[in-house]
Amino acid sequence: MSLNHSFLLQLWEQSRQQLYAQLGQRQPSAVFLEGSIAEGFGNERSDIDFVAVIDDGTEMATMPYILFLENRRVEVRLLSRERLQRELLQVKEALNAGIESVAQISWNQLERCQRFIGCLPIENEACIKSLQDLLGKEPLGRAVALWFEDFARQTGRYAVAMLALEQDDYARAWIKTSVFHAAKSFVAQRGERYLGSKWLSLQLDRAQVDKKLVQRFWDFYTEKSQDSSAIDYLHKGIALLEEFSVSGVELNFEKVLADSRAGVSTWQIGRHLHILRGEDIFRLDDGSARVWRRIIWNTPCMQIAHDKRSVQATTDAKNHLANFSRAGLISLCWQGEGEIRARQLGTSCPLLADKAALISVDGARLSASSPAGIQLLPVPARRLAEAGVELTWANIGVENSREDSEGALRSGQLRVLQYTLQRMIQTACMVALAGYGITPQPPLEEAVLEALRLLPLNPSLAEAIRRIETESIHSREQGQELFELAGQIVGELRQLGGDEQFPASFDTASGWCETVMYGYDWINLATHLNARFPASAVGGRGSAEEARDLLASNIG
Repeated sequence: MSLNHSFLLQLWEQSRQQLYAQLGQRQPSAVFLEGSIAEGFGNERSDIDFVAVIDDGTEMATMPYILFLENRRVEVRLLSRERLQRELLQVKEALNAGIESVAQISWNQLERCQRFIGCLPIENEACIKSLQDLLGKEPLGRAVALWFEDFARQTGRYAVAMLALEQDDYARAWIKTSVFHAAKSFVAQRGERYLGSKWLSLQLDRAQVDKKLVQRFWDFYTEKSQDSSAIDYLHKGIALLEEFSVSGVELNFEKVLADSRAGVSTWQIGRHLHILRGEDIFRLDDGSARVWRRIIWNTPCMQIAHDKRSVQATTDAKNHLANFSRAGLISLCWQGEGEIRARQLGTSCPLLADKAALISVDGARLSASSPAGIQLLPVPARRLAEAGVELTWANIGVENSREDSEGALRSGQLRVLQYTLQRMIQTACMVALAGYGITPQPPLEEAVLEALRLLPLNPSLAEAIRRIETESIHSREQGQELFELAGQIVGELRQLGGDEQFPASFDTASGWCETVMYGYDWINLATHLNARFPASAVGGRGSAEEARDLLASNIG
């Protein structure tokens, strides 16, 4: 989708007027349009993303101001010239050092650089061009390709680790992610540098990737779990990784090692074993304690899990090791390559208030079975605040995915719709998990699986979720049906998490204002407690300053 340049100038002038308090005393040295519309992907529901470059020595937070103009949602970010220069040169330096250095660049920084390199100038094109020349399109493309290549390799290895531990569904989810990002690396090598995941189908077309390879990729991506065994599915995935030029993943379970994790210690108290993880403490039952005691660090998981008593005992031991990993108690490593980096943060068990969600957007819930008028909550204050912010953030993610899905449906972008509907369900699962006090949140790849594993989902809801996760969309009618089904699923998951309704954050200024009101109190508490803030993007963490800026931007 392209917009008339004069219309963009008009929108920018309106934005400038609305943001007079922010821009009146400091004239931008340049202005550009970034994001999906600038890159030629957007649809009628896509945001208009302006960035004003400020050259007054001020380092500004990167969260946008949100406006609603001409029936469009407009985001305006302020970015210092010094920060742009620094981050572009850091990417160039990392690229010269090789893939390991590129992999250490945060998603947020790489995305800022990519969006700038691919931008559409609005004011002072010469200034923008001089900054872009610090890195350039081709080097940026190599950096993006290497970043995705590393991520695909790491998640592919994590899929092998999950299969080694007989976690078949988790292995499927991670190899799907691995192949998806290998395809992103492949198109980046061919000029399609945009980082956003939902546009991959259009990038594959524009990069003129071999149609047979593209079809094999989509067949793999939409394959239902009952169509083949997990080991066969991983074989297919690893073959696709190689076709997309990603090496270093092999179906060799002996390469998966267990190692220690910082901040984790073992405590025997009487007859029972306890594991301390930071400020959290876990008690292990007899079976898991038996497996924990026989862990030797930097040893293959297969060797640790092997139990001469029976095949079932070995399977149980593997399940315990997988749960140790999910809880952040052990680190899974690849022989000779160190820790497998796959966004694992260490989740926790559900916390309940009378067998229902503990946390809502309006705060904690009381136990109705207790006669006390004042109740001590079964979670530390910092974890409560983290879960509350996660709950709000995930709800905003649901609404963002709903907006993306509506735009894709109207424009007939069926592959994009398929991706955004899956993301809508994944973030809705995050809402339900946060309502039960589960923090840190699992990565998106595991959100559905963790909801199925930990929460009381009825069979019909679980089946509807699986349908969205696996069904390939071939027509607008089918897309409309699945869009409506996704809306029903979101409602049920929100109800399960304690809040059936949430404002349509991205439709109107009043909807955004309601969203602000829901989130502001949680963010104040989380800031006071120096709590972790949720991911602002893949691989990044938000900050208190950025979150407050976002919620303070209810303008217009």
